[in-house]
Amino acid sequence: MSIKSYDLDTPSVYVFHCNDIDIEKFKEVLWGIEEEGIPYKLESTTMEISNELSHKAALKSKLGVGIGISKDKISLTTNKLDKNKPLISIELNQDYTRLRNLGSNGARLVKGIELKYI
Repeated sequence: MSIKSYDLDTPSVYVFHCNDIDIEKFKEVLWGIEEEGIPYKLESTTMEISNELSHKAALKSKLGVGIGISKDKISLTTNKLDKNKPLISIELNQDYTRLRNLGSNGARLVKGIELKYI
């Protein structure tokens, strides 16, 4: 009898953030993803450039969507885009609606529905 091993890692939008930032500054992004009903995985890293963070997150995600958060910027991209040209990039110090819409848009990319205005 053979035993099969299954990868139980839930397909998720990956969110990579630099170590120097507190989750309180970007929790609206996470809530935006959650509101759309798509799971996310949060990882902290030493990288500090949002474009690179989002690209690395998208490559790791089985859904092909990643969000990168640096000290001052947030980027959203897919694994099909160039790492220097994310789909959306905004400053971190935006109002909560723009941050939440960016998170929602990450989930909406997965769902294949119209993106929200940022």
